Amino acid sequence: MFFDHDVKLGDKVERKKTTSEVVKSERSIYFPGRVIVLVDSQSASASEIFARVMQLEKRGTVIGDRSSGSVMEATGYYFASSGVDYGAEVTIANLIMTDGKSLEHTGVNPDEVAFPQPLDLESGRDPVLSRAAQEFGVTISPEAAGKLFPYEWPKD
Repeated sequence: MFFDHDVKLGDKVERKKTTSEVVKSERSIYFPGRVIVLVDSQSASASEIFARVMQLEKRGTVIGDRSSGSVMEATGYYFASSGVDYGAEVTIANLIMTDGKSLEHTGVNPDEVAFPQPLDLESGRDPVLSRAAQEFGVTISPEAAGKLFPYEWPKD
């Protein structure tokens, strides 16, 4: 939806083979507008790939904190024996982006570093979303931005 042409994400590198990962364009639903991607240190997997592709293709701006660097592909194996269920997840592939680098353990470095301070989280403010809105010419206070997607504190 964000490209008017097919885009190579990178090469999926497995133990015995390497294949190109290409996203096909869907021109009927293509969005040609400006794109800003928000990431934080817990952004992982597909969100990291999306953010990095937007950077590499010069299609969008990434704002936030460095992402987690968790993009390896894994397969789950689940077993049951004597009434005990157990499983294992085994890494089977890495994605090497078109710049020749893996995001694993590295993450995506945002174009603009921005993250909320502990006091922002405590009081429900979202200065990062407020900052991103400014890029579109929209003025929204960090307090109002925090109410759009309120942070849900983990339950003990």
